[in-house]
Formats: sequence, C-alpha cells, structure tokens
Amino acid sequence: MNTKIVVATVVVAASGLTNAWLNKKPITPIIIGAYILLLVLSVLDMFGGGLSQLASGIAMVAVVYVLLTEFPWQQIIGLVQGKKA
Repeated sequence: MNTKIVVATVVVAASGLTNAWLNKKPITPIIIGAYILLLVLSVLDMFGGGLSQLASGIAMVAVVYVLLTEFPWQQIIGLVQGKKA
C-alpha cells in the first residue's frame, strides 16, 4: 500500500477526531469516513499507473486542505511564542 495514502488518511482522521472531541460531537462518522477514504484510495492505488498517481494526488490534496483549514494554527503559534491559549 502507498505510504502517502496511509499518512494522508491518518492526518485527516486525526484532525477530524480532534475537532469532534473538542466540540463534543460524535466520532463514529469520522472513523467511518477515514475507512472509506482509505478504501477508495487503496483501490485506486491497486490498479497502478495513472490511477495510482491519481490516488496519491487526491491524498495529498486532502492533507493540504485539512492542514490549511482545520488545524488550530493560531493556538499552535501562540504556544510556540510562549503565549497561553
């Protein structure tokens, strides 16, 4: 299995689980969504060639989207600068 796909799924799932936990939302849909993402991308990767590259590209787009929109960058920057959250 492509490691990009596994890492992308873990990052997306971890971000979703963190946000759900902090906002007191159910985590089951996030876990199911992560499994579905992993399954779809793995099936695309299994065919090889262009579909494998497409699966890796979709995985990277998903990670970039999550990193840019879902991560609490202001809190992380505040912690690095020594400010309290």
